[in-house]
Formats: sequence, structure tokens, C-alpha cells
Amino acid sequence: MHIDAPSILEGLDQAPAKASGPGWFSRLRSSARAKAAARWQRATATPQLRRRTMRVLWTLAGVAALGAGTGLYFALRPVPEPDYATADLDTVFNYTLLTDEFNKLPVEERLRLMGQLIQRLKGMSGSDSMLLAAFAAGIEGSARDQIQRNISVLVVDVWDKWAKDYPNIPPDQRGQFLDKTFVDFTKMMEALGGQPRDVSDEQRLAEVKRQSARDRAALKDGKGPPPEAMAGMFGMMKNTIGGYANPMQQARGSQMMRDMIRHFRGQDLSTGKPLGPG
Repeated sequence: MHIDAPSILEGLDQAPAKASGPGWFSRLRSSARAKAAARWQRATATPQLRRRTMRVLWTLAGVAALGAGTGLYFALRPVPEPDYATADLDTVFNYTLLTDEFNKLPVEERLRLMGQLIQRLKGMSGSDSMLLAAFAAGIEGSARDQIQRNISVLVVDVWDKWAKDYPNIPPDQRGQFLDKTFVDFTKMMEALGGQPRDVSDEQRLAEVKRQSARDRAALKDGKGPPPEAMAGMFGMMKNTIGGYANPMQQARGSQMMRDMIRHFRGQDLSTGKPLGPG
């Protein structure tokens, strides 16, 4: 339910009403100041009282400093990794999308955690859905920027891991490797968005191949690929790799992306020529 709450800035641009005399808050503040001054005068009336008062103040200052240091430690300490199988979903997504700790993990560990998150979302309960909706509703400003950065770094690192493995795959097995890479990537992106689809790997591949066939037909007719082509995935990848990847990651990632597009369009991976008739 959306509630239109009044803005805390509302009315600040209006001229204040002319006061007829000191308000209750002004009177209360003046009274408090007078009482504080009187207490200080009594507490420091003699040298002995002054020394005792100062010792108490220094003790209180030390306690306050210790408390501030403890608070600073808890504010700046590394965020502990939650249990992706049992922790509240908002806690899991907060760690994954809003902390630097997640992207400091080895890419293999991040992939393992993402696999757990995918399984968790498949059996998402009603309470999980509510927590996830509340988490999404609270994303704004710097939090949105942090999420964009975390997702981009994760995408670049994961894609680069696969791209590093790709040249070592025998040529006759690269199609299978690209199929699995595409399936795993789409599952990961759906999980990050909190909206996993309940479809089989075979369905995912059938979908992308049907769309790629339409792309290929449009290219043959000189119309260019339709907007819904593979642009959703590969357009995002291009923008992400360009913004967060180093030159070597860009080269590796672009090579595998090119071959994946050719693979799904039924083209030779090396030459780009059609493999079948037409």
C-alpha cells in the first residue's frame, strides 16, 4: 500500500508567523540554562569541589570516548556473511548487493552463494516475498548506486571466469560450454533481480534459439535484429563490461560474447558463416 506522507521540507519556504512573545520552548530553554549555570556554580564553589567535579567529568568523557570507539568498531567492521540457506532474504540481499564484502570473495565462492540463492528463491515463502518486497521498496539514492556497482562487478568477474576457461575448451565442445554459460548467467541475473523463472534449462535454450532465428531472419532481410533480440542480455553485458572491466577482461568477454551470439544464430564460431542451409 502506498501512503503519501507529508514531506519534512513542506512549509519551509513559507514566512514564519510573527510571534507575539517568547514561546514555550524559548522559556523552557532559558530556564534550563539558568538551572545548569546554578548547578555548575555550586559544584565548583571551592577548590576541592572543583577538583572532584573535574575528575567526574574526565571519567565521563573517557566512558563516552570508549562508547564512541565501540560504536565506530561495530559500524566499520566487516559485515559477516549470512547463511544463504536460512537467513532472512532481506539480510541475504543486503549482503549481496549493498556491501563490499561480497565482491571481495573469490569468484568461485560468489558463484556458490549465488547457486544457494537461486535454490532459495525457487521455494520462496510468503514471508520471504514480503521481506524481498520491503527490501526493494527501500532502495534509493546511494543504495541504488551501490547495487549497480555490486552487480556490475559480479557480472564482470563471473563472465571473465568463464571467458578465461573458454579458450581451453575443445572446439567440438564449445557449443555445450556456451549453452551452459548462457543458462547459468540467466539464472544468476534472475536471482539478483529477485525474480527467478521456473523453467528448465532446455526451455531457456529453446527460447534463445527461437529468438536468435528471428534475429537472423531480420538480418537477412536487411532490417536488423528486432529490439527484443538478445539485446536485453548482451546490451547490458556490453555496457557493464565497458564500464567496470579492464582491457584484458573486455577482450576476453567480448570474444566469448561474439561466439555465443554466433552459436545461437547457427553460425560458424570462427567465420560467422551459416552452418545450415539458408
